[in-house]
Amino acid sequence: MMRLLIGILPSVFARKGIAARGRVTKAFESYYSASDFKDASLLAQARLEVNIKHGVPIKDVARYETVIGVAIIVNTAPALFWLIFFIFSNPELLEEIRSEIEAIVETSITEDGTVVRSLDVTNVKTKCHLLLSTFQETLRHRSAGTSVRKVMEDTLLDDTWLLKKNSIIQMPGRVIHMDSKIWGSDVADFNPRRFLKDGNVKRPNPAAFRTFGGGTTLCPGRHFATNEILAVVSMFVMRFDMKPVDGNWKLPKSDNTNVTTVIMEPDTDIGVVVSQRKEVGDGKWTFKLSDSKTIASVAIEDRVDS
Repeated sequence: MMRLLIGILPSVFARKGIAARGRVTKAFESYYSASDFKDASLLAQARLEVNIKHGVPIKDVARYETVIGVAIIVNTAPALFWLIFFIFSNPELLEEIRSEIEAIVETSITEDGTVVRSLDVTNVKTKCHLLLSTFQETLRHRSAGTSVRKVMEDTLLDDTWLLKKNSIIQMPGRVIHMDSKIWGSDVADFNPRRFLKDGNVKRPNPAAFRTFGGGTTLCPGRHFATNEILAVVSMFVMRFDMKPVDGNWKLPKSDNTNVTTVIMEPDTDIGVVVSQRKEVGDGKWTFKLSDSKTIASVAIEDRVDS
C-alpha cells in the first residue's frame, strides 16, 4: 500500500499491488455489470444509482469501489474487534452496558406469537452513554493515525515555534492520545468512563481526540462508521456470551499494524467460545434508525456545546 501511495515508479516497486488492484477492479466491474445486482445491499445499490445519475462509467465506478472498500473496512473492523474485546474482558462493564441497552430494547409480539425485539441505533448513540464513552475510549486507546498539514505562510506559535511557509507538519495521534498532560496520569489505562460527562471532573480539551482527524480532513464517514459499529456491538452484547478458549483475556500486541491504517490491528487472533444467551430466549431481533435532533458527538466538530 505504501509503495502505491508514494508513487515513485509504481510499475517497478509496486507491481504486486498494482496487479492485485487490477484484479479487484475487474471483479467490481463484472459485479456491477451483472443483471443480479438487485440482490446487493441497499447501500451498494444507492451508491451505484448516484454514479449512474451523474453519468459515471462502470469502469470508473469499479475503481471507486476498490478504494471505498478500503475506507469502509480497514479501520471499522479493528475498531469493532477492540470494542468487543474491552467490553467482554471486563464482566462488570459488560453487565452495565447490557443494562443500558436492555433499557432501550423495544419488544412486541406478532399475530403468530413471535417475540420481536428491536434496537434503535439512534437510541443506542444518544441514551447508552457508557457504551458511547467506551467506544470513544477504544478509539483513543487503539488509534495511531497521523494528521498532516502544509504550512501556507510563516506562522509563530506561542511566541516560540516558527513554522516556515511550505513546511510539512505531522501530528501523530498516538502521541497526543498518550500524553498524560492532556489525559491524566491514567493515560495508558483503558478507562471506559473517560468520556462520560461529569460536572465534577475537568475533561480534556475535546480537540485532543484525533481519531477522526479534524478540520478539512475530518472523516466524513465517522457517523456511518459509528452507527454500524455500535449496532453490531449492541446486538452482540444482548444476544451472546463469549469467553476465551484458554480462560483468560489477554490484550494482543499491535506491533505489526499497517502504517496506512488509523486503528491498530491485533497481531494475533483470540480463540473464543460464543454461546447464545438463555436470558433473551427465542424470537426475532431487528434494527432501525430513527430521526433525531440530538447530535451524538464523536469529534469536536460535532459539538454544539462546550
